[in-house]
Amino acid sequence: MQNSVKAAIQENHLLSKGDRCIIAVSGGADSMGLLHALLSLNGIFKTSYRVIHVHHGLRGAEADRDANFVRSTCERYHVPCKVICVDVTGYAAQHKMSTEEAARYLRYQVLENEAVRWETEDDAAGQVKIAVAHNKDDNAETILMQMARGSGLKGVAGMSPVRGRIIRPLLDVSRKEIEAYLIREEESWVNDSTNAGSDYTRNRIRHDILPLFISEVNAASVDNITRAGKLAGQADRYLTGCARNILDSVRKPYKNGYKIPVGEFVRQDCIIRNYMIRLLVSEVSRTMKDITARHIEDIAALAYGESGKHIDLPYRLVAERIYDDIAVYRIEDPDGAQTGKDATQAYFVFRAFPYHGETVPEDKYTKWFDYDKIDDLMDIRFRQPGDKLELKGVGTKTLRAYMTDAKIPQGDRDSIQIVAAGSNVIWLVGYRISERYKVDSSTQTVLEIKYEEEE
Repeated sequence: MQNSVKAAIQENHLLSKGDRCIIAVSGGADSMGLLHALLSLNGIFKTSYRVIHVHHGLRGAEADRDANFVRSTCERYHVPCKVICVDVTGYAAQHKMSTEEAARYLRYQVLENEAVRWETEDDAAGQVKIAVAHNKDDNAETILMQMARGSGLKGVAGMSPVRGRIIRPLLDVSRKEIEAYLIREEESWVNDSTNAGSDYTRNRIRHDILPLFISEVNAASVDNITRAGKLAGQADRYLTGCARNILDSVRKPYKNGYKIPVGEFVRQDCIIRNYMIRLLVSEVSRTMKDITARHIEDIAALAYGESGKHIDLPYRLVAERIYDDIAVYRIEDPDGAQTGKDATQAYFVFRAFPYHGETVPEDKYTKWFDYDKIDDLMDIRFRQPGDKLELKGVGTKTLRAYMTDAKIPQGDRDSIQIVAAGSNVIWLVGYRISERYKVDSSTQTVLEIKYEEEE
């Protein structure tokens, strides 16, 4: 297994000599195999490692057992380890999402926060990477789920070895290989009882569907499925490049978007047309969330419709046939400002660094905060009941009361973005920051947040 991990690291440039890397360790076989393999190979890659175990607070004594197991293993390996507890049940209820979805979100948020914290210790050392233990079987399950959901080639491609700072060194290693490796190395692991049930879609694929493929269709199903995923990814990248070259040569600005000539559009193969539409929509909206295959097909069909025919899309987007063109653009209000939650087209840039008494900037859309005072996971969202803001000389006030006192128009309140830690507002963008998180003489680490509108 070590050879497979070594080859994956070298082939995909996952780690370089002198890198820093957080290893996400649950205590299960996959993450224990990852931990053992990476440490065993450290004579080659010379990487500094830390272990993070996220305690989801879901399985009582069993979860406590897992956390203690990871701690003791890391002590034996002489690897720094931190156990971080999160409230999955509360977060899922607050944000109206499944327990599984909330656990995944909080887990990655914890890993990202810890990576940023490590970077602040020596910002000259470069990005901190995060190693997770997804294996070949996980990838096959993901590909099957994406196929069942009707995903395009990008979704069917499955997991990528690298996504941002996330690295996956085990994607070419099966679950059986990992367990055999641990047994051979006389290393133990713990089992999560929830993995044995069929409560989640992935578990049903893992325990029922994929084994049926292996036993009744082809014993090499996992290898074949993941190989097909790699081919789908290659095809997706090639087709995206083809469509991009055509789109860049024919599109023209139109209102708050672009238009393309119907004549050039219909000359392309059907799959290139769909890729052109996807690229066009993503450039106007900056997200493809909630944009379905049906939306793409309906937009493409405008090439054969009459001038004036239009389609309303999520995020206040409109696709319209305008004489000899197809246009995709955003709707704005009469004053030229976008309205509504889905219309916000902006992004946030985060940067953490040591504080040495520098002057705090007074830019309306660049704010500094005391990073160590932020004691909960950060979220970028719109207002929610229970949100509160700490004001100088006043104390804590509900966000609703503050908006009323500040005479913010009622129609604008739901479209103002906020950075929050739980129910505590860190920054009401465009208005003010919380007194609670301000930089002062005791600040050691600054978190800079920039709000930038997309053009």
